Amino acid sequence: MRNGRIIVLLLGVLAGAALGQKVQLPPITRHTLDNGLSVILMEYTRVPVVYFRLVARGGSANDSAGLEGVASMATALMRQGTTSRSATEIAEAIDFIGGSLSTGAGLEYCAVQSEVLKKDTDVGLDLLSDVILHPTFPEDELERERKQRLAGLESLKEDPQSVVSLTFMKRVYGSHPYGEQTEGTRASLEAMTREHLVEFYEKTFVPGNSILVVVGDFPSAEMLGKLRRVFSDWKADSVYHAALPVPSRVSGRTVVIVDKPDATQAQIVVGNIGIDIKHPDAFAVRVANSVLGVGFTSRLMDALRIKRSLTYSAASSFPSNLYGGTYVISTYTKIESLKEMLDALLGEVKKFRDQGATPDEVKKAENFLAGSFARGLQSPEALASRLTDIEIYGFPRDYVDTYIQKLRSVSADDVHRVARQHFLLDDLLIVLVAPAEQVRKEAERYGSVTVMELKDVVQ
Repeated sequence: MRNGRIIVLLLGVLAGAALGQKVQLPPITRHTLDNGLSVILMEYTRVPVVYFRLVARGGSANDSAGLEGVASMATALMRQGTTSRSATEIAEAIDFIGGSLSTGAGLEYCAVQSEVLKKDTDVGLDLLSDVILHPTFPEDELERERKQRLAGLESLKEDPQSVVSLTFMKRVYGSHPYGEQTEGTRASLEAMTREHLVEFYEKTFVPGNSILVVVGDFPSAEMLGKLRRVFSDWKADSVYHAALPVPSRVSGRTVVIVDKPDATQAQIVVGNIGIDIKHPDAFAVRVANSVLGVGFTSRLMDALRIKRSLTYSAASSFPSNLYGGTYVISTYTKIESLKEMLDALLGEVKKFRDQGATPDEVKKAENFLAGSFARGLQSPEALASRLTDIEIYGFPRDYVDTYIQKLRSVSADDVHRVARQHFLLDDLLIVLVAPAEQVRKEAERYGSVTVMELKDVVQ
């Protein structure tokens, strides 16, 4: 079902988006089991599908120094063997019913999710709970995953786009955990043992630290009874909460060149620390960013691709997390066009900061974002993801209901204000993947230059 997932129209969402009204979600009930597990149930009976999503607070940003990648490795191996099933048996069981079962680690939390047809609810829940409650982290699966990740680090060096992104994250965040290699470094992968994975699992996957959301075709009372039975043996334990510091912005202009002598194009990332996911300016920044750098009709695309033919792609974004985020502009160009590209890019940011956006641009951006948000609520999976985000990030309970209203309340004055405040120009980190010998002189026009070798980026 992963590739053929049933997409459904959530009643009232698209119409609400077009009219600027509140999104009307199906009813939600919230429960807390005796062991502390939070349960959120949403009945959605228009299609015979049930989607389970369990998240546990604490992710890759909480990896210990020297064990970068342990959260990612532990969650990956949860699906690779339990006390009653091998990795092959798990895969065959979920494939047999045409369902999906996956695990993964983000910066703030780890997740286990499964989607099955209504008739296979009990089988899906059995597999899901087995992976959550009884993982064994087999040594042979650890060795297999370790080798794959070490090989991946070698191949990463041949992907300039990945290199420029990784370099930017490491340099902009400095020693902050958000800048670590979430899949692990050579040293951490070689040092990682099964005991480290078990320790992470036992600390993180605790009922009181976890939220289980179920969206789909089921009676809530019946589903709650099943969950109580299945998770009754999951014993309560001390709850793990690890707050992180707020990252600091880069001051002044700094240029980092990752030397790639054979490159014919320069990969470019420009930016700084941005805003956290709950920042009061979040909605205004979304609208402003859409005007500047989202989609083919954005200002960056118009200035850099359509008018000057410097690139095929240019975009801006504000990826955000619980304790901070980044402000990023990414593009690429021919080596000989680097100066023209950087001048045009920075000039467009300056123009945006100085003048803001027109009312028509703001309205167009709001329509686009409202439609995108509505379309993103058209499956049980998407709804479950939104519901867990509300709990993990502490959003208001009416966050989804009022999202479009808050978007449409952003004015042109709001966009101009956040453009001056958050779309930085004088304080910037500029990262280039290019032949250092060819571009260094030009790069020095934009700030103090540091040259790095590829081997020092991918550790």
